[in-house]
Amino acid sequence: MIREDFLQYIWGTHLIPSVPIQLSNGEDLDILSYGEVNPYAGPDFFNARLRIGSLQWAGNVELHTSSSQWYAHHHEQDPAYGNVILHVVWEHDVEVFDFHQNIIPTLELKTLISPDLVEKYTHLQQAQVSFIPCEKEITSVHSRIITDWLDKLYVERLKEKAEPILALLQQTQQDWEAVFFLKLLSNFGGNINGEAFWEAGKQIPFSIIRKQMHNLTQMEALLMGQLRLLEENDINCPYYHSLQKEYEYLVHKYVLPPAFFKVQFTKLRPPNFPTIRLAQVAALYHQQQALFDKCMSLDSYEQAVDLLGKIVPSPYWKNHFSFGKESKESNKRITPAQIANLWINTIIPMQYAFALSINKDLLADCKEKMRATPAEHNSILDRWEKLLLPNTNALESQAILQLYKKYCNKHACMACQIGQNLLKK
Repeated sequence: MIREDFLQYIWGTHLIPSVPIQLSNGEDLDILSYGEVNPYAGPDFFNARLRIGSLQWAGNVELHTSSSQWYAHHHEQDPAYGNVILHVVWEHDVEVFDFHQNIIPTLELKTLISPDLVEKYTHLQQAQVSFIPCEKEITSVHSRIITDWLDKLYVERLKEKAEPILALLQQTQQDWEAVFFLKLLSNFGGNINGEAFWEAGKQIPFSIIRKQMHNLTQMEALLMGQLRLLEENDINCPYYHSLQKEYEYLVHKYVLPPAFFKVQFTKLRPPNFPTIRLAQVAALYHQQQALFDKCMSLDSYEQAVDLLGKIVPSPYWKNHFSFGKESKESNKRITPAQIANLWINTIIPMQYAFALSINKDLLADCKEKMRATPAEHNSILDRWEKLLLPNTNALESQAILQLYKKYCNKHACMACQIGQNLLKK
C-alpha cells in the first residue's frame, strides 16, 4: 500500500521523470522548482514554481495518496490551502476545488514512477522482519551514510529533550535549579515511578528544597511523604516514625498540598525501590550544595562519576531497602549505571538547554561529550549490534534509540536516510 511519505520522498528528492509530463486534464506540466518542504501545518511544499501550458505559476503543492483525500481532510474549507497550485496524488479519483471554488490541477504519479522503485518501497513497508524493516538490506548501506545519519538523529533527539526543559523554565519563572530538580527527580524514578516522582516534585516549591537541604532527615521526610511512603501506622520502626513526625511538621510549616501520587515496588529490583532512589536524591542535595552549577560545569562522564558516585544515603538504608525490613548490608551509593543514565538523559540535555537560554551554542560540545561516553546497552541496542552495526559510544546509542522509536517502529522509511539510500540502489 502506497503511503503519503513515499509521495513526499518522490517530490522532495525530485524523482519525477524528465519525460514530458501531463496533468490529469491533459495539460503539459513543466516543474521549474519543487519548492521547499513545509514542516508546519498547511500544504506539504511551499514556494514551488510550475509552468502549466503556457502560463507560469508560483505557490504551494499538496500531496495525497488519492485525490479524494483533499475532501476527507476538509482542505476545500481551509483558507490555508487557497494558494495550492498543484495537487500531487498517487491515484486521481475525483476533481478537487480550492477554498475559492477554483479547480486545482492534479498530477497522478502511479503511471510515472518506475515499478522497480515501487517494488523496493513496498518491500520495505511489508517485509516480514523481527526487528527493523531493512534488517536484511542495511548491511549493504555504506557505513559513512549510517554514521552521518546517526549523528543527525542524535541532534534531533537532543533537541527534543531540550524543548520540554525550556518550556518548564517558563513555568518556574526562570528558576533553573527548580527545573533541574524536577528532571533529576524524574530520572531517579525510572520508567516505573518517574511520572509519580515528577508530579510529586511539582507540588514542592524548590524554595522549600533550598531551605531543607541542610537537614538530611527532613529532606527524606519531605520527599517520601509527598510520595505517600509514610502513611502506614503499623510499621514497627523508630526511624520510620521519626520521618512521619518530621513530615507532619513540614506539612504544617509549609502548608504542603495533599500527597496524591503513589509509587510502585512491583517489577523492581530492591536497589531500584523508590525508597532507595528518594534516599539517594535527599543525600545528593544534602551533600552537594550548588548541585545545578556543579552539574552544568561537568565536562565528562568520568567527572559525573566523581561528583555523584560518592553520595551515600543516611545510615538507615545501609541495611534496609524498605521500611521495617532489614537486609544484607550494602552502601546504596548511586551506581555508575545510574550516573550514566543521569549524564546522558538529564545532565547533557540540561547543559544544552541552559546554553540555548543564554544564546550559546553547545551542540558540538555535547556531541563530543557523548562520543566520549561509553555506549549504552539494552535489548534494542543488542539487536542492532547483532546486525553488525555500530554502537560504540553513547551518542550512537541515543541515535539508534531515536531511529528505532521514531522511524523503524513507524515504518517511516522514506524519512530515514538509510531507507532512502536503499531505495536509490
